[in-house]
Amino acid sequence: MSMNRTTGSKLLVVAFGVATLFANGCANKGVPFVAAAKKTAPRNEMQFSVARASEQEGNLANAIQVYEALYAATPEDAEVCHRLGIVKLRMGKASDGITYLMEAEALRPGDAAIKGDLGYGYILLGEYDIAEKFLRESLNIVPGDNRAVNNLAMAVGYQGRMDESYTLYRTVMDDAEAHSNIGYIYSQTGRSDLAMKHYNKALDINPTLKMAAEALVQMDDITMQVASIQSQEEKSEIQLTNGTAR
Repeated sequence: MSMNRTTGSKLLVVAFGVATLFANGCANKGVPFVAAAKKTAPRNEMQFSVARASEQEGNLANAIQVYEALYAATPEDAEVCHRLGIVKLRMGKASDGITYLMEAEALRPGDAAIKGDLGYGYILLGEYDIAEKFLRESLNIVPGDNRAVNNLAMAVGYQGRMDESYTLYRTVMDDAEAHSNIGYIYSQTGRSDLAMKHYNKALDINPTLKMAAEALVQMDDITMQVASIQSQEEKSEIQLTNGTAR
């Protein structure tokens, strides 16, 4: 029995709809069709403003409390995850901060700022190769970001690539500041001799560079303290059990 023209048209419409549904399913592999249509709940903008103000004022305890309340209500909000991660980093909780930043990055994968903050977070953890990866991704998106360049210079410096680190620093600062930053990396990795060399080089170029001068004073103080402790230890070693000198 043949179908009439009206029934045939309806079947064609249904078939087209089913084909479109399957095509969308293939294009979004692993993402349920219903979930793809899910809308993000709006955040409480007043609370978010309060948290941002607290963060900028340095009141991190209040900021974290409000951000956590916002996160509980809207965990799919990338900016809430981002700010929560940053505050955690600032509070010295690098692992927790990275967890939230990774959530933010998953929600907004093309965001240069989130990738840059992840890079800084991994520097704090001492995982410099991972830090370098995220910082380079950030700079691929926004090549002129001075903060990302500065942090990348630090990450490669901590990996021992000091020439590359210096070259990167020079793209965002003058020669004296670059030497001072190289000096800082050496000081943090236990190479006080090379740190002092670069701090002195920075002051040769710019005698008014405060950060280099202050770093040298601190290093001199540390050197004197270490020398004093070593001297006391040597004296104690040559004392007899009755307290008389040998």
